[in-house]
Amino acid sequence: MIYDEPFVGVDPISMGVIVQLIPRTNDALGITSIVVTHDVEETRLLADLSYLISGGKVAARGTPEELRKDKSDLVRQFMLGRADGPVPFHLPGPGYAEQLQAMAGVTIGRVTAISIDPSDYRAIVHLRIDS
Repeated sequence: MIYDEPFVGVDPISMGVIVQLIPRTNDALGITSIVVTHDVEETRLLADLSYLISGGKVAARGTPEELRKDKSDLVRQFMLGRADGPVPFHLPGPGYAEQLQAMAGVTIGRVTAISIDPSDYRAIVHLRIDS
């Protein structure tokens, strides 16, 4: 069975139930499951073997304990949830105000007010810009 991000948006109690149900289902049906997730701790409780994918390739594989002890900067960054490491946390790009001004097609000045119209499901952004 394949589970794609089974813990996303789930409260802690439900998460605990899911962590118990997956191995019980495996045992009852005599199957192996693949769990795609970013939840390191829950994966540690479930997995016999884990694969860490980065850039579309297998960056590491092993038991949860082996991955926890891995010395690779990339593996450690992911397993420990570190913002700094070989995987950049923030992509380079313009600031939020600059992006809004570009979307509105206005000359960049100073944004003094930004409001979002809640009646419009597309969340059109209204800007007041002082140059």
